[in-house]
Amino acid sequence: MAAAFRIMAATLAVVLVTGCQRDLRKSVAAIDAAYSSGDYPAAAKLSEAAVKQNNNDQQDRLLWWLEAGRTQQAAGAIDVSSRWYDRAFVEVSPYLDSKAEATISEALATTAVNQTIRIYKATPPERIMMCALQGANYLVQCDLARARIEFNRASDFQQDAVARFEKEVNNAQEAANKEWSKKGWNTQLATSATASVRKEQGRDPSTLGFASFANPFASYLRSVFLIATSSEMGDRQNARADLRSIQEMMPGIAAAAEDVALIDSGVSHGSAAFTWVFFLTGLAPDYKEFRLDIPIPVGNVNYVSAAFPILRKRPSFTPVIAVAGAGGARSETIANIDAMVEADFDSRLPLIVTQEIISSAAKAAATWAASQAAYNSSSNSTAGILVQIAGIAYQAASTAADLRCWSTMPKQIALLRVPTPPSGRLDLVREDGAALCTLHVEPGAPNIALVTLPSMSAKSPSIMLYRGGTVHGPRAPVLEPDAESTMGPPAPAFAEASPTFATTPVPIVALIDQ
Repeated sequence: MAAAFRIMAATLAVVLVTGCQRDLRKSVAAIDAAYSSGDYPAAAKLSEAAVKQNNNDQQDRLLWWLEAGRTQQAAGAIDVSSRWYDRAFVEVSPYLDSKAEATISEALATTAVNQTIRIYKATPPERIMMCALQGANYLVQCDLARARIEFNRASDFQQDAVARFEKEVNNAQEAANKEWSKKGWNTQLATSATASVRKEQGRDPSTLGFASFANPFASYLRSVFLIATSSEMGDRQNARADLRSIQEMMPGIAAAAEDVALIDSGVSHGSAAFTWVFFLTGLAPDYKEFRLDIPIPVGNVNYVSAAFPILRKRPSFTPVIAVAGAGGARSETIANIDAMVEADFDSRLPLIVTQEIISSAAKAAATWAASQAAYNSSSNSTAGILVQIAGIAYQAASTAADLRCWSTMPKQIALLRVPTPPSGRLDLVREDGAALCTLHVEPGAPNIALVTLPSMSAKSPSIMLYRGGTVHGPRAPVLEPDAESTMGPPAPAFAEASPTFATTPVPIVALIDQ
């Protein structure tokens, strides 16, 4: 009976963990719904509530900080967004060059339960995007020194992903394979299961062969930042190197060639009268659960059940924007975030599958051994039956895929590069000609805009705008810190204290006041 009580206690603990995961998914779904509809303040408030509820949860808090950073950014609360991104960076910075991605204790815990109880550390594409978007925060606030730091961090995370992350995945896979070999299982089982997961997911033909962690958006944003804010020779050379790397990744990008020529012309940063509009559209993939029976005999059962994550693409996005009017310039895609997420996930999938099968088999074996011990030590079969029932409940409750991801990342990023209009007015339309927004830019100066439209049904875009040294965009927090705030100390003061608002056909400030 003691074995039954132990397994029942473990089952109860796992049920509580499973309940937390259900709550997490519900909260993420609510944030996504508000964000994709264009109600950015509502999404920000939901994210803040999730942070407040889960701020002491080491397993998931990074995820909530990223969601709060992005939704507050879209809502125009740049100061608040910056502080969440700062917290997120502190959490992931140990994994830059030094700290291992997983610990032995985590490996043991996930084998006993599932991958959902490991500490969420963000994926390489998420870390790179976090730093790039934090750099954009500081750029629109004219804190150029801190913007430079963030853009350089994005570059560091790209290099680290190539140099170290893949090696760590391979090392973890080798360790899992050794555990697999100890059990005497056929290695074809894991290979076959991985193939089944990939088949269920369906690989996007447009991402086949994509195997790089590099994010051209992060590189292009840094190069444009350097072009627009510095005439130093070293900065110009770095901007040129970034653009050349983008041309190698995506040879057809016309804007990159034009910007290389702009640098080579020797024009000073203040006279670079061009406007770069980065269009962040759609939402990156999230995950859904796929269950699969694995033919590993355990006791009197010939199969164990395992749960795996599979990517789920989100189709609602606007791929192209253009300048209003006949023959207006059109954007070109510079970053396929879907492809980056898929390449990262596919590189980790064999490890995920192997670890999950080992975990499922270990739990099934433990249940079988406990039930047999109870049968053998009891004068009747009641104890054995109770242990077996408790074990089955434990396996069912603990068989769950890790579906965590930064769900408000964009799906794609396009770039529209045009000469800055002398009128200071830049009208943008969607691909079908419907009005998108109006940017009020600084004539005769470099301007950098980030326009976010998370779905085709979003009622208006979110706009961030750097106008050649002046600050534009809403600054007031959506949710003011109070005595119970989990936000921590304020971010350092920014260069400009009195920002004005960029206007659109549906003003962002109007959304914030709702």
